[in-house]
Amino acid sequence: MPSQYLHIISFNIPYPANYGGVIDVYYKLQALSQAGIRIILHCFQYGRKNSKELEDLCFKVYYYPRKRGIKYMINSDPYIVVTRAANSMPKNLLDDSFPVLFEGLHTTGVLLQAIRARKTTLVRAHNIEHEYYRGLARSARDPYHKLFFRSESVKLKRYEKIMKHADHILAIAKHETQYFNDHYGKANFIPAFHRFEEVKSLSGLGTYILYHGNLGVVENSEMFLKLARERLAGLPYQVIVAGKNPSPRFRKKLARFKNIQLYADPTDEKLDQLIAEAQINLLFTAQATGIKLKLLHSLFVGRHCLVNPEMVEGSGLEKLCTIATSERELELQLHGLMIQVFDEAQIRNRKKALKEFSNRASAEKILRLLS
Repeated sequence: MPSQYLHIISFNIPYPANYGGVIDVYYKLQALSQAGIRIILHCFQYGRKNSKELEDLCFKVYYYPRKRGIKYMINSDPYIVVTRAANSMPKNLLDDSFPVLFEGLHTTGVLLQAIRARKTTLVRAHNIEHEYYRGLARSARDPYHKLFFRSESVKLKRYEKIMKHADHILAIAKHETQYFNDHYGKANFIPAFHRFEEVKSLSGLGTYILYHGNLGVVENSEMFLKLARERLAGLPYQVIVAGKNPSPRFRKKLARFKNIQLYADPTDEKLDQLIAEAQINLLFTAQATGIKLKLLHSLFVGRHCLVNPEMVEGSGLEKLCTIATSERELELQLHGLMIQVFDEAQIRNRKKALKEFSNRASAEKILRLLS
């Protein structure tokens, strides 16, 4: 590496690390810092405060206000990109020779300027963004939101071609690595960074089924309500659903199911306990985009993981999970796993398989690209 300094441009302030994208960013900062990299962090700020934790972790931190408003929605470039343009950033970013890591397509508004300044450039692809936004459009209930997500998906597909100019693309899932290599080349599989240093799964039997996720995301709450109606409500087992920001509508619908209990806004400690003590962590998603950090969370901390194919597609984690491909198969596997002891052999197998997903191993991959 030409220098031990690295610019990282984050789409949001990545602390506290309490939702998918910023979890990957924060623990990447931590792992690279531990590897000896001095990080110059650039954050777009909306709804979060300046962070002393980040200022202690990084060599320097810059904050830029994210823009908002309808005028940015009618721009030909994606809203998530044009609202992250800061007049002061180029001077802070381009006055040295240090490489730049762009966190997400969101932050690539200055990618071409960085290339003209002869900097090494890396783009972290958190998703295939136009596919992700197309999925959001399908899930959205509000017509205005549906229209916005559809428009953004079209713009993102067109804008994505900017990635061909980057030196390296850091894809978060194996099938997305293949997609970016097919379209632009230079893609490398770098798994999601996370807060788990070792597998802590408990052997033995639990007594309940757990579904967890950000319940304020319509996709997650609607997926659980569908599972509850079609399979979970009739089971002779306790079912727990845990997550942030459940809506009044979600709470009302959930109250109809006698065997289902809600844990709203659990602390990290409580969520870890719920995952660890469950017999089954039930992990379903409508979109095979990115890698689901809740899957890694459940594999590092929990017992059996029962998933649909979309949850593990391209993750490299398929062999550690039980996959249900139909509603009938889901019901049979729920009954089977509830009486299947999770044993030490399965824990050893997890420890071996998850070495590839350690933060240290992922940080070393990035260092090799920069060297």
